[in-house]
Amino acid sequence: MSVPGPLFIVLDGIDGCGKSTQAARLVRALASESAAPPLHLREPGGTEVGERLREILLSREHALSSEVELLLFAAARRQMLDERVAPALRAGRHVVCERFHASTFAYQAVAGGLDGARVLELLWTWAGEPRPELVIVIDTAAEVAALRRGRARDRIEDKGLEFQKRVAEGFRRYAALAPGTAVVDGSRSPDEVEQAILAEVRRARA
Repeated sequence: MSVPGPLFIVLDGIDGCGKSTQAARLVRALASESAAPPLHLREPGGTEVGERLREILLSREHALSSEVELLLFAAARRQMLDERVAPALRAGRHVVCERFHASTFAYQAVAGGLDGARVLELLWTWAGEPRPELVIVIDTAAEVAALRRGRARDRIEDKGLEFQKRVAEGFRRYAALAPGTAVVDGSRSPDEVEQAILAEVRRARA
């Protein structure tokens, strides 16, 4: 795969869709075509501030409203963009990030009951740059993702299958309204999903 210039690519989808597996594969593919090693990030996280906010967001010790979740996710994202993403792109490094605006729209707006337009306005205003060149949603049925994931591991996964179904619908809605977003069928084998993702990357740079 020949990909000129540094790319900022996001892989997104519900818990258990295969984001981490596919992000690692995409990083390897991009590394084979680049002199500089790609940067692989997760959200929230990627910085000391982001990892601390991640602990708060996922901990079962805290009862957080959707509004509070939104603001904490946005803060972690802004820090990651400033501290990690922008410098990497300036240095000519590809960036592959697990989760971004689509997750916040799906979890906090569609599943969490917040106004979608207001959520996106906040994200694009306060955590909008650098903007990903490509967002890939790995579309996976909530039932399938739950079987892959196993038992719930954090406060958000504790919300159950019906919540995850609403999240999955949120990702589909985001893909329909956000330019630069592609949907890949996550029900296929990991190798097939990988090839579909690489095809989207090629298409984005054609």
